[in-house]
Amino acid sequence: MGEIIRMPFESTLDEYTRTYHNNDEYTRLFYVMDSTMKYIHGKGYYVINFNPKNIVVGVTNDNRDFVNFKSLDIMDDDITNKINNNIYNLAFLEIGLLSETLEHLRPDFLKQNFSQFKIFIPENLVNYYQMIVVNGGHTYLCDYLEIKNKQEITKLNKALEEEGGRGRSYIKSTGHYGNDEDKIVPMKLPGEENKDNIAAFVTNYALAFVIIASSLLIPIIAFLLGAK
Repeated sequence: MGEIIRMPFESTLDEYTRTYHNNDEYTRLFYVMDSTMKYIHGKGYYVINFNPKNIVVGVTNDNRDFVNFKSLDIMDDDITNKINNNIYNLAFLEIGLLSETLEHLRPDFLKQNFSQFKIFIPENLVNYYQMIVVNGGHTYLCDYLEIKNKQEITKLNKALEEEGGRGRSYIKSTGHYGNDEDKIVPMKLPGEENKDNIAAFVTNYALAFVIIASSLLIPIIAFLLGAK
């Protein structure tokens, strides 16, 4: 299947969700939002406001996705908690948007009644959101989808081997999200025009982020292996 060409657009997340979008469109959007947030973290920033009116989403003329979080701050201390809180808050925002309950939704209520929200969530994302809002996990959605995508590829190729191949080549992609970072426009961050002043901070921050991000992958693998 060839690449789907979409009409270019730019709008706030609040405006975007006022019109109908199917589960695949929301999955793609949330993947892009999460990938962008992970990119922001890797540059030493974190999101301080998840109001849908302060988040811009869109598609470029060359069919690439972009997200712009308007409210950022430098992550100069307490890195782990800020990353974990961002991951939770983004998941909370997405569930609130899908269920159209964001204005009145509360974290405790969502945790205690998550089963009632499953009907609003794309099937391939239910386990992820349960891991975050119910089980207290802290994992990027983009990492979750990447690992899940690789698992599906492995299963499909194993099935081909068991069938003797029958002239079919190995599958390299399922068409799901998790391997298309090149189709996302990197967000322009504050102070990028003044790189000399922040170079030392970013260098010192990078190692800490790599260690933290790597540790976040451990619960994904365990959760996916346990979610049959």
